[in-house]
Amino acid sequence: MPATGKVSLLRQTIYVFIPILDLYAAYHIKKLRWYLLIMILVGIAMSGISSAVNPPMTEIDEDRIFTIHGELNWEYLILGENPELTIATTIIYQAVVFGIAVYLIRRWSKQWNMQFEYS
Repeated sequence: MPATGKVSLLRQTIYVFIPILDLYAAYHIKKLRWYLLIMILVGIAMSGISSAVNPPMTEIDEDRIFTIHGELNWEYLILGENPELTIATTIIYQAVVFGIAVYLIRRWSKQWNMQFEYS
């Protein structure tokens, strides 16, 4: 249920980093629809940027699929031809997404709390 009084900024911020609880934090202050809309748009934009910086493999090099011992080379299959670039873009992607989520939830929580101070 949405909050009937002030919410804890620290608790709301912690909820952002726990899967599903970020949605609860937004719902708690009656901003779930805005949060979902903004985060979906951010995800689409970041995916486009990530694909432009590190394009997906179009062809798989069959010589690199297997290691010398005949085992599957999972690093190549998952991370592609440039594992360093893939890891770096993933870290940047997560930092941007969490940064925007924390900013939104904290801002909206402060606004939520302000309406109870002046009433």
